[in-house]
Amino acid sequence: MFVSAFFFAFLGIVIMLFFLLPVRFRPAILLVSSYVFCGFVEIRALMVLVIISFSTWAIGLKIEKLRTGGNIFFSKVCVITAVVIYCFILCGYKYLPCILTRFGGGQMPEGVLKQFIMPVGLSFYMFQAIGYLADIYQGKSRAERSFLLFGCHLSFFPKLVSGPIERERDFLPQLKSLSKVKAWDRGRLSTAFTYMLWGYFMKMVVADRLAVTVNKIFDNPGGFDSFWLIVGMLFYTIQIYCDFAGYSYIAIGCAKIFGLTLTQNFKAPYLADSISDFWRRWHVSLSTWLRDYIYIPLGGNRKGVIRKCVNTLAVFLICGMWHGSGMNFIIWGLLHGFYSIVETVLRKIGWKGQGGQIVTFFSVAFAWIFFRADNAAAGFAYVGRMFTAGVNLGEWNTMGRALALNRVEIGVTLIGITVIWLVDSLCNRKKLHLPVLIQYKENASRYFVFYLLIMAIFIFGIYGPGYHAEQFIYMQF
Repeated sequence: MFVSAFFFAFLGIVIMLFFLLPVRFRPAILLVSSYVFCGFVEIRALMVLVIISFSTWAIGLKIEKLRTGGNIFFSKVCVITAVVIYCFILCGYKYLPCILTRFGGGQMPEGVLKQFIMPVGLSFYMFQAIGYLADIYQGKSRAERSFLLFGCHLSFFPKLVSGPIERERDFLPQLKSLSKVKAWDRGRLSTAFTYMLWGYFMKMVVADRLAVTVNKIFDNPGGFDSFWLIVGMLFYTIQIYCDFAGYSYIAIGCAKIFGLTLTQNFKAPYLADSISDFWRRWHVSLSTWLRDYIYIPLGGNRKGVIRKCVNTLAVFLICGMWHGSGMNFIIWGLLHGFYSIVETVLRKIGWKGQGGQIVTFFSVAFAWIFFRADNAAAGFAYVGRMFTAGVNLGEWNTMGRALALNRVEIGVTLIGITVIWLVDSLCNRKKLHLPVLIQYKENASRYFVFYLLIMAIFIFGIYGPGYHAEQFIYMQF
């Protein structure tokens, strides 16, 4: 959605309404705008969003009333019942299409299956709803009295489709302070603009360009040798990062226009020196949610190494299942669970993590094969051929033509990847994200970066007549 003409027109209208109308209307403007955005994407998704928002708001008030009134047992029953129902709804949408297709012999009518396709954003705001109810039960948060504010918390349009998964204690106080946001704040708007530019660069110049090659390799792995299959694996590794991080940066930039701060979902993840470090940097809002609401309640690392390994494997199994119903997602999750267990054992026997950055990168890249594959069988077939096909130099020209690669495409692709790596390395050293980092530079330097990014997007971005921008990968989850 962020790369469509509709979004730019929609965002412009929302900004004008937000800053031109009286400040007391700002929460209502954001809520209505978010519902309009959701309804434009899919009207059925809007119905589900409104139902989940209202029920979570009402249940939260009930849980707090029971807990403060001393009815701990009934408040526990209430929260457990709500969480079970929400998990059932989420699993139903994720797994019913697969079940119906399998037991229907693959002949289920398309109209029937369409009714069970998961509404956009469901996984993300459902996790927020579950976390919200759990926090109220545990006394970590107060139930929000205003449905207007709570509804905006769940449905805020920049984060609706693919997160971040925000906590109510971080986001709701910001919504209550919307009246203090100034229409003109040079620092805030400059930072917001930079976040969005950097996100569009990652998405349109790097991710979508890589997608063209990646799709051709994964759609026909039998037509390529081991070298090109490794290239496909590495290109997808960069593609999914630039695609999802690009979305997150655009979302952060959009939110910042309205004076709202979203969670930084990515912190140079491919510079991690271990799997645990990778998950502290990758999809931060999801990994911390899994840690706080699943791993720690299971016992975390408080009950010995064996229990820690079991808990870790359970968390990554759930993480894989959250991403999709296919066995390939479960394999992806279990691979990361296996990596984490191996790391735990190695650290237990004194491993210091030498060479960890390279090992971690290629371990993560290997697991991405199953994430990208259409199913588990396709993933295993890809891996098998990658290790056995060998290198056929005589066919490289043919393979290159099949991938529509020329010197210009290869050059732009490699330069784009290099820029991402250099920026991540710089920001990792400075402990700041690029949009924040360049605010400390002189105006000339900052405007030069703007100019370069804008020119790169317009000249090298993948868009235009006859081209349909690749959908953000995480929209399907």
